[in-house]
Order: sequence, then structure tokens, then C-alpha cells
Amino acid sequence: MSTAATTNSVVYDKQDDIAFIRFNRPEVRNAVGAQEARLCVQHLQQASADDSVAGIIVSSTTNTFAAGADLREMVQELEDIASGKLTVTDIIEGVTEDWMQVARVMRAAKKPVIASVAGYAVGAGCEVALDCDLVVADETAVFGFPESRAGMSITGGVTKLLAQSIGMARARDLVLTGRFVDAREAHDIGLINRVAPVGENDAAAVELVRQLQRHSPLSIIAHKRMLQQAADMDIESVYNLEKQSIGVLLTTADAVEASRAFTEKREPVFKGR
Repeated sequence: MSTAATTNSVVYDKQDDIAFIRFNRPEVRNAVGAQEARLCVQHLQQASADDSVAGIIVSSTTNTFAAGADLREMVQELEDIASGKLTVTDIIEGVTEDWMQVARVMRAAKKPVIASVAGYAVGAGCEVALDCDLVVADETAVFGFPESRAGMSITGGVTKLLAQSIGMARARDLVLTGRFVDAREAHDIGLINRVAPVGENDAAAVELVRQLQRHSPLSIIAHKRMLQQAADMDIESVYNLEKQSIGVLLTTADAVEASRAFTEKREPVFKGR
């Protein structure tokens, strides 16, 4: 039995005892902004509080998971900062904090949260995937952090989680170069947990939920919490560090140039200021 509800750009779809949260902005390859963050939090909380839900799968309605932040929204925010309508603090405590909350709710969820990825999961999309407990991707999946190309920095606690997952050397490679990796390389370096055939990522994620169901749910959640607590006793400091970084970067000429280049469909010319 399946019940689905569409709210703007995110779909909540409960299929029997599995809750799917799907990005649904095909016109912009599922680029995400403040609204998507708030809807993700809402749906994650709904699924976590539902005793009939055995697992939560974060996926999409298209063959792209999420192609990063909505740069059109970012352009408007930068213009509003320049005109005085918004301050940098408004952005940090608004949009950035909204995405921090997605990560917090995923980590606090009383159910396993699994990312089911097809196509691009880059920038904010990659952050969302890595904030899940487990990541399943089909062979079309592409992961990466292009923030340095846009004059921004990564969030969602990923500055800590990424190095924990793949090691500091590989984390530096991905973040500093901004290069993308395919599903096979992502699996080989420990960025994701499973690779599925093309189009089979959701089915593989469901099978992973079924596998976890064969174990004690209390034990699963206890281990989820213990692993988190042992690895990051001071994650709030990471969140604050990331917000400070975004706050600095939002005031730079390079951030404005990246946004203008995006809207003008050209390569940005960064000047390091």
C-alpha cells in the first residue's frame, strides 16, 4: 500500500512501512534551497515519529538526486545583501541553519535513514546523502563538492563526516579540487555503501531496509547513536565553524562573480577577494 503527498518541491511517499522523501524539482535537476530544507525536516520528523515506519529512504522523483544548491536563489540573496534587504547573518541563520537542521534531524531519527542516489548528488545534494546513515547509488551516480568553484564552502557537518568516512587525504582531494567521482570510485574510497545496477537504487535501498529489519530495531538505533556520539562529541562546533565560513564567503567578490557567471552561462573569473 502506498500513500503519497506532494508539497511544493518535495514528495513524501509512504510505501507500506517505508517512508520515501523525494526531491521533486526536475526543471532545475533537483537543485535545493531553503524551502527544500524545511520540507525535508518536516518529512523526516513525520517519518521518525511514525511507529509504523521501519526505515526512511531519501531519494528523488527523477534520474538526478540533487544537483547542488539553487544558485538562482543564491543570486537573489547576494543582491538582497548588497541592497541592504538582508544581512549575512540573516542568510547564515536562515538558509544555512535550515540545512544544518536537516543533518541534525537525520542523525536524531529513530529509524535508519538511507540515501538512494541516481545521477548527480553534488554540493548540497552530496551533503544530504552523506548525512544519511547509509548510501546506496546506482551506476549513473556522480558525487562531488564543487563549492570551491562557486566561492562557497561545504556544510551539514560534512567537513568532519567526510574525513571520518574516507580519510583526510581523500577528503582534501575532493573538497579542494572539486572533482566529481562516479559510483564505483565513491564505493571504492568508502564514500558510499552499495552500488546498484542502473535504475535499481530504490530497490536496493528497500532491500537494505529489509535487511536491517531482520535485526533488533533497538540495537540498530542504539548502535546508530553510539557511533555518532563516539565519532563527534562536538559536532555543534563543526556546525558553527561552517556557518562562520559561509558568513565570510557570502561577502566576497568571488561569490558574486560565481553567481553572475552562472546566470550569464559563462565560466567564472575568480580573483581571490
